[in-house]
Amino acid sequence: MEHKTSPMNGDFGIMIEGVTRRDLADENFQRDAFDLWTRHGGLLAVRGEDLTDIAPDELVAWSNIFGAVENQSLAAREDKMVKGFPILKIGNLKNNAGERTAQFSSVPALQSDADIRYNPETRRPVWHTDSTFRENPPIGSVFHCRQAPPQGGETLFADTRGAFAQLEESKKSELAALEAVCSLAHHDKKINLYSPGYPVLTAEQRAANPPRRVPIVLKHPVSGEPALYGLNSSTCAVLPKGQDFSGDDLDTCDLEGVEHDSVRIWRDMLPYVTGPDFTVKWCWQPGDIVVWDNRCTIHAATGFEYDRYPREMWRLTLLDKSQSDGAQAHAAE
Repeated sequence: MEHKTSPMNGDFGIMIEGVTRRDLADENFQRDAFDLWTRHGGLLAVRGEDLTDIAPDELVAWSNIFGAVENQSLAAREDKMVKGFPILKIGNLKNNAGERTAQFSSVPALQSDADIRYNPETRRPVWHTDSTFRENPPIGSVFHCRQAPPQGGETLFADTRGAFAQLEESKKSELAALEAVCSLAHHDKKINLYSPGYPVLTAEQRAANPPRRVPIVLKHPVSGEPALYGLNSSTCAVLPKGQDFSGDDLDTCDLEGVEHDSVRIWRDMLPYVTGPDFTVKWCWQPGDIVVWDNRCTIHAATGFEYDRYPREMWRLTLLDKSQSDGAQAHAAE
């Protein structure tokens, strides 16, 4: 079957249909796919009937085309991994004893496409880049659909490269001088506020995981294009590069889960960045494989009728191949 290539939203995102497992192992197809991924803003989907039967080792091999697959189990999620592989199962699956066998989180379903745009009042959807609190944040992720509900459960993507390109030059210069302060302690406490059972860091763990600084404008190491970056539940402040952020302000963020007012610099842009000019709503079919690049996209999950339909996704995390050795695994947001 010949491949059909279709854009998702202008030059953001590309889908290749009619893909087989043999294609995924073909060096020419791999090279072309990587090139398309880079040229279309770091969002690539492959679809084909043959992909519903893809084996874990085949998925890992395909994922390694785009980065180094993080080869570690996530802490406290070992029972939700595909046995023997660095693949996290996400969804609402349970075993016969009623125990969850996949990582589950309940989020609102889209009522209409208007809900794709970030709502400052509800702070939904939770648009983000993964794990910016890590010393070497992951460069991307791979999602593979095993089971999908007939409606709902879409994944949303936004083009932070395209959004940055259309800003006024003065705004670009302003943002380029800023960096995000990303703290794991803040991330965990923020989630703990609405999920009281979620663990927070001890004083010792907090000391061992100091805040990280990431640029608000990141130049992509492959394409060379700048993109907005640094939004995560761990983002507790947005400051001029090099400006100190410690003492009482950091304690408030880490121990109370409260964002510094400066984060509004990023959040105030979100309705623009997540508008229809820059977004893709991906509706999953079994077998689909989507690769996204954290360095030039943000994404968000949406809900579905959890009690009626099963959903199972396999997720792999991608690291920079030059920084993958010794990288520590943490949960993505």
